[in-house]
Amino acid sequence: MLKSCLLLVTLAFSLLAQNSATDTDEKSLKDAYEKVKSGPADSPQFAKGYRDLAEYYCAQSRYSEAEPLLAKLLEEREHAFGLNSADIVQDINELARVNFAQMKFGQSDVFWRRALQIVEQVSGKQHKDLAPILENLARTALSQEKGEDASKLLRRSLAIREKIADQRASDLLQLAGTLNLLGRSYMMESKDAEAEGSFVRALRTVEKAGGNALELSSTLDNLGTYYLTRQKYEQAEPALRRALAVRESSLGPIDPAIAPVLDQLGAAYNAQKKYPEAAKAYERALFIRMKSSTAEHPLTRMNVEKVAEVYAAQGKDTEAEPLYRQLLSAQENETVSSLVGLARLLASKERVNEAENLFKTSISILDKGGWTTAKKPVVNPADPPPPLLIEVLDDYAGILKKMKKKGDAAKMEARARVLSGKNEEGNVRTGIGSTKKSRN
Repeated sequence: MLKSCLLLVTLAFSLLAQNSATDTDEKSLKDAYEKVKSGPADSPQFAKGYRDLAEYYCAQSRYSEAEPLLAKLLEEREHAFGLNSADIVQDINELARVNFAQMKFGQSDVFWRRALQIVEQVSGKQHKDLAPILENLARTALSQEKGEDASKLLRRSLAIREKIADQRASDLLQLAGTLNLLGRSYMMESKDAEAEGSFVRALRTVEKAGGNALELSSTLDNLGTYYLTRQKYEQAEPALRRALAVRESSLGPIDPAIAPVLDQLGAAYNAQKKYPEAAKAYERALFIRMKSSTAEHPLTRMNVEKVAEVYAAQGKDTEAEPLYRQLLSAQENETVSSLVGLARLLASKERVNEAENLFKTSISILDKGGWTTAKKPVVNPADPPPPLLIEVLDDYAGILKKMKKKGDAAKMEARARVLSGKNEEGNVRTGIGSTKKSRN
């Protein structure tokens, strides 16, 4: 229940894509909750009403709405079953997960330790139900960079899983998951030999279990990342190549999940001065990200930078230069966006002199073509002024009006109209002697 609460990030478009059917789902879940919320807390319907609505909120990253529901559910079921009953362990776990998803690690630790104590008292200190709780506590410790604490918890979980593991694939895959977490905790402690041993054993365990592509590639990723961070590039390369092959065979050659592996593989090649191979890996990652995101996305820009670096290392200056210019332009636009945002904030607070200076700085960065300073600006369709420049000119004009500089404001407004392709009356120019009325 509530597995989706473990996701710290969800894609924004998944929320925008909600339709009327989803709204109806929320309404029906709320109706079901309203029917049972005052009923007997020891009934299955009572818990289901609370949990289903909380799970819906969690699936949309609405954790702050899920948390009070689960807190109330726990409170009511504590009264019904007792503070130390095994019947409330699931409720404690779910509340802990919601806190973890909100990065309230201290609170999630408190809840999981309470769940651990109840299971120990009811079922003993070697019961299999302790393993997932110990691993969740370890994740909380890792999130707070407490590697030693995480290792202690995971070694205990490992002992439990080893004791109950047989040849069943499900048990073996759970064991591999524990080993992967343990490897991460050892890395945090700089215990390299132990970390490598955990990752290698995890890989062998997944292979023995016949794990699916995702489980196998994730384990290979962990091993490859370990070697990469420890500058063991020759060992990282085959692990990452295999991880790439596994993902390609199951997901296809341009799935977004392939790009991170290509990034790591490119880094391994680059560190070994295998520049053609590095360039190919980075170029593929860039191609994938350009299909699934935008040129302004940080990961896309990182790929552009990596490709440029590899080109430069090979002496391909003519190929590297436009990429570096692209990065510079993106960085400038990001800077201008921040300057304009601050200027607008200051303007709203009537701090017009400070806002004016920021708008001037923004215009100087954006106006590479001399569009605002030329007596008669020429707008080349092949190299138009950036739309943000036109917006900033309009904003700047507004500030100038507040400062009673009406003449300067009129000039900025007129220049913005020219740069946007409009004449003095606000009509869009469509050719010599002809205009059509702007919609703006």
